[in-house]
Amino acid sequence: MAFPSKEKVMAFPSKEKGRDVFAALKASGWESVRLVLSQYWVRLIGLNLLYLLCCLPVITIPAATCGLHRVILNMVRETRYEGVFHGFFAEFRTHFLKRTVFGLLLLLAPASIACYPIIFGMEGSAVVITTTISVLLYFCITKYFYPLLVLLDVDIWANFKNACIMAVVEWRTTLQLLITAGLLDLMLLLFTYQALPFYIIILCAFNCLLGCSFVNQPFEKYFGSKTASEK
Repeated sequence: MAFPSKEKVMAFPSKEKGRDVFAALKASGWESVRLVLSQYWVRLIGLNLLYLLCCLPVITIPAATCGLHRVILNMVRETRYEGVFHGFFAEFRTHFLKRTVFGLLLLLAPASIACYPIIFGMEGSAVVITTTISVLLYFCITKYFYPLLVLLDVDIWANFKNACIMAVVEWRTTLQLLITAGLLDLMLLLFTYQALPFYIIILCAFNCLLGCSFVNQPFEKYFGSKTASEK
């Protein structure tokens, strides 16, 4: 879905005419976040709880993350209406085994890289620097990778390469993601106990919303409207 301008069209169910009728709203970036929150805050809370429940077995984290991104992307992009449960579990089941294996390996990658300095007898700053770099790389790549898994019906490796390339080429968007969703993740890490109630209520869905709202514009620039989640 290529738009010549930076302004994107978003579709929301019209409250007056029922959920199958869409009212077009124009938004981008933070305005997109504001509109989705104002229109869908109840669904976001339910989606957040559903996501956390589906992450409890641990091995289902990649599949649950794909489901979370599909529902959020349906809110952000101009697409058909899809209920939270239907969209979430439809994506949850898609290529479940492949995504689970790849996603868990990707999740373990930062921890593995961080162990290298310890294995080679390094201490202190080397461990901190290596860990920080590996976590930042993981964050930047996955913020593109999971939305691409939902939007593009191509091989998982192709999506991973696309995510790596876009994280570099679209460096301005990547920087925005680091400043917004990245800082939110850092605050959650530093104040885990205090933020726990908000984490359970909405923070996972809100973090995903931040990412999807900012990466959607580059996706519109590079990819057409025939995406996997919109077929």
